[in-house]
Amino acid sequence: MSGLTVLKHWAGRAARALKVEDPRLALGFGVTGCACVAVPLILGLVTGHPEDGAVISTGAWLVAVRAVRNPGSVRVARLLGATFALALGTLLGILLVAGHDWLLVLVTPALAALGIVVPMMGPTAALALLLTAANPLPVEPIPHLGLMLLGGLLSTVVLPLPWPWRRTRPLTITLSETAASMAELVDAVADRSLDRDAWDERRRTATAALEKARRSCARHRWQRRSPQAEAVVAAFRRVLYEAVTLRGLCMTVYRQVPDADERVGFSALTTTLCRSLRSMSAALARPESGMELPAGIDEFKERADALRGTRPKGERELLHLVMLRQIEHCAERLASAVEKAAGPALELSSPRLVLPQLGTPVTPEVRYRLALDDPGFRHALRVGLGTLIAMLIVVFARPAYPQWLAITVLVTIQPTYGETLARAGGRTLGTAIGGFAAAMVLLVAPHRWPLAILITIAALLAFGLASARFAYWITFLNMFVLLLIDFQVPQKPGLAGARVGLTLLGGVIALACTRLLWPRGETVRLADRVARMLRTHATASRTLAEVSRGELPEVKAEESIRKASKAATAVSKALDYIAHEPGVTAPEEVAEAMSLTQRVRDDLIAVTSVLREERVEAGPVPDVLDAVADRLEDAADAVEAGEPYESGGEVEGKLADLSGWLGTLAERRLDELDVAPADRATKVRRALLQAAAVDHAMRSLNSESARLCAYATAAFTADRADRTDLPVVSDEV
Repeated sequence: MSGLTVLKHWAGRAARALKVEDPRLALGFGVTGCACVAVPLILGLVTGHPEDGAVISTGAWLVAVRAVRNPGSVRVARLLGATFALALGTLLGILLVAGHDWLLVLVTPALAALGIVVPMMGPTAALALLLTAANPLPVEPIPHLGLMLLGGLLSTVVLPLPWPWRRTRPLTITLSETAASMAELVDAVADRSLDRDAWDERRRTATAALEKARRSCARHRWQRRSPQAEAVVAAFRRVLYEAVTLRGLCMTVYRQVPDADERVGFSALTTTLCRSLRSMSAALARPESGMELPAGIDEFKERADALRGTRPKGERELLHLVMLRQIEHCAERLASAVEKAAGPALELSSPRLVLPQLGTPVTPEVRYRLALDDPGFRHALRVGLGTLIAMLIVVFARPAYPQWLAITVLVTIQPTYGETLARAGGRTLGTAIGGFAAAMVLLVAPHRWPLAILITIAALLAFGLASARFAYWITFLNMFVLLLIDFQVPQKPGLAGARVGLTLLGGVIALACTRLLWPRGETVRLADRVARMLRTHATASRTLAEVSRGELPEVKAEESIRKASKAATAVSKALDYIAHEPGVTAPEEVAEAMSLTQRVRDDLIAVTSVLREERVEAGPVPDVLDAVADRLEDAADAVEAGEPYESGGEVEGKLADLSGWLGTLAERRLDELDVAPADRATKVRRALLQAAAVDHAMRSLNSESARLCAYATAAFTADRADRTDLPVVSDEV
């Protein structure tokens, strides 16, 4: 075994031991983050202006830490926001540094809470304020502000650069992965060997990829608005809807006609559509590969027309032909969406230079929610109150190195008690180790060149190990930050003990805030969130009923389904919070209900896709949708009251009417065929096509909504531990 092979072997083992998911990414981020901090420091020493270099390094550090959570997808917009927050905090610190203690006590908590409400600002402004106001400025105020901004801009420019060892996530790559996920979903549409859970997993993967693409497109607007990207994302959304609809139609035909695939070629159809999506994925990643437009749908249409060419031998066979027609329409809409996205996708992936456009970004994340119902607002109150307590202690007790107490509180408080407990332990341990190392360095080698070298090494380890484990990150971060601050204003080694003590006190304050202020904030609100989720799904069903009557456009149904999806996401996030809240667990029934909400929305999407075609007489379809909405609203009332829920038979009765309506339409259509076999433009035929297409989705909606109501209400009844009559979530409808 060669020496190089041995070195690679042990390097791989070390990376696995440190749990580094991507060693190349950790190395790249470590080098670039270290360069942002170390280069100004060393240049300042070389040019004889060490204080100026240290101030630039401090600004670079405050901005660079904003990329630690996800260094692979760091964007210029996020770092520019951090640089703006850095300027704001530094300016306020300069203005408040001259003995305005009580004003500092009021401004710091407000700025800390604002950083939670506005994620783009984060804790950067409050940290810059504390570091500026608590220490003597090493240079004059105005040059200090300029040097801090220069450091922030340095990180903004260096960190997003596509270094060879650092993987970046351009928008086109995100869209390429989304196209690949959509291709996998379409490829599974006609696969009858795929069970319900496997199909749901592919659908969830495609949905997550679409949401990631949407957010990436929204982030992209910070630099430039891209109509091409928005068009591609809109096309992917249409592909998702049509794939869900097509799956339901194909499975219905398979149950009635097992050899349908051999007769008309469902698999060949989905393979063709899948191939065009994979071609789009490749074109987005590599424009030179070109793109293949959907082909082969005409062949499927010819086979379906050949079957329709003969007179059906009864009502059942007529309904089978109706379903084939709806599959054909669905495939045409899916292929049309891919074709419309082809041009924008190729234009988006082609190399070109576009200058950034200045403007006010409007993103869903930048909102001011002033209600305790929102966990983000509760977290902002905790951070503000904790920082206020720390600042009051600083003003009254005036400890050595006072800003360290407020900084510890600011960066330790997390949205839940469990997360804060873990963060407090890691930060205390890291501060103790880093503070001790910094004290030893100051005692043994107090000169600036040894300090600069050690700061460089500590910064490299901190940023390089940031993705491995929090304890590694915080240990080396504290070490190089303490040395960097001491580099600007020399301190005594004995202050290391004071820093550790202040860190312990700050951890206690953080734990007290999260333990005393709404420690079970999401647990007590879970019933309200589930009830809201049920009501939004009821609204979606009722809106769809109005659409089917012709009272509203189809876009209203899609909007209501998206609102229902957001309400379900809120419940999912609440479950994540509850996992970290002390002494409680979420009811298992809620997790089961969450899986059922997606199936209910899938059925609503399927009905919406069918209703998008020509308006015809809806028959009992609106009544079924209204009955489903009533069922969901009754379940929401039961959840809020904590009472058992008993479902009536209204939906089943309306479904019986739908079956009778189908039979009536089939008989009328057979009579028309006797009179005019070639006439395909009759109202009866169009109404039969639509009613047959929605029949399966309506029956699935009945089944899934009944299970959803049963699980959601059982989670909040007093005797839920004794419930044994819950329906089993199966794959059969």
